[in-house]
Amino acid sequence: MRVLRRFRHEDDGVGLMELIVAMSISMVILVAVGGFFTATLRAGSTNTRSDQNARSASVVMNSLTRYVHAASLLPKADGTYASAVTQADGSRMTFTAFVNLDGNATDVPVQVRYSLNGAKGIVLDRWTGTTTKGFTTFPPPTQPPTTSTVLGGAVSSPTGDGDPLFTYLGANGTPLPTLADGSLATTQLGAVRAVRVNLELGAPTADTPGNTHIQNTLYLFNVAYGTNSGATP
Repeated sequence: MRVLRRFRHEDDGVGLMELIVAMSISMVILVAVGGFFTATLRAGSTNTRSDQNARSASVVMNSLTRYVHAASLLPKADGTYASAVTQADGSRMTFTAFVNLDGNATDVPVQVRYSLNGAKGIVLDRWTGTTTKGFTTFPPPTQPPTTSTVLGGAVSSPTGDGDPLFTYLGANGTPLPTLADGSLATTQLGAVRAVRVNLELGAPTADTPGNTHIQNTLYLFNVAYGTNSGATP
C-alpha cells in the first residue's frame, strides 16, 4: 500500500504554481522574440526605402547636373545677352540652356524649369522656343510647357539642416542675397554663377527615416564670370 501511495503521489501532474511560472517564462521569451522580429522587419523596410530613395535622388541630381551645366546666356537681336537664369527661389529655378536633345551635332536652346508640385515631387518642365533669324525667344513660364516630367519625390525643402532645395551663388562663391520670400530679385538673376543643390528625397517631412540627403554645387560653366544681364560676354 505504501508503494501504491508513492506512485499515486508522483502521478499528480504539474501544480498550479509550476504552470504559472512556465507560462511567465514563455511570455517573456515570446515578447523578446517578437520585439526582435518587429525591429528586424522595421529595419529591413527602412533599408529598402533608403535604397529606393538613393536611386531616385541620383536620377534627379543627374538631370539637374546636365541642364545646369548647360545653362547659357541667350543672345538677343540687339547684340546683347539675356541672363541665363530667369526665375530663382528656394524650390523653383527657371533658366535657358543649350542642349543636344535629339542626338544631332547642334545644341539647341531650351527653357528649363525645376520646381516642386503639390505632392512635393520634383518636376522638370521644358519649353521649346521660336527662332527667327538665328535668335530664339521663349514663352513666359506661366504658359504650359512643351514637356513636363516628374523626376522623383517627395522632396523635403527645407531639409533637416534647414537648407532650401536651391541656393544661388555669385562669382565669389557666396550665397546671393534674397528677398523676404526667398527669391532672387530680378537685378540679381544675372549674377548667378552656381547653384548649390540640397536634395533630401523620400518623404516631405525632413529627417524621416529612410530619406536620402545629398548636396552638390553645380556651376554655370557657359556663363562667363563677371557678365551681367544685358551685357556681352
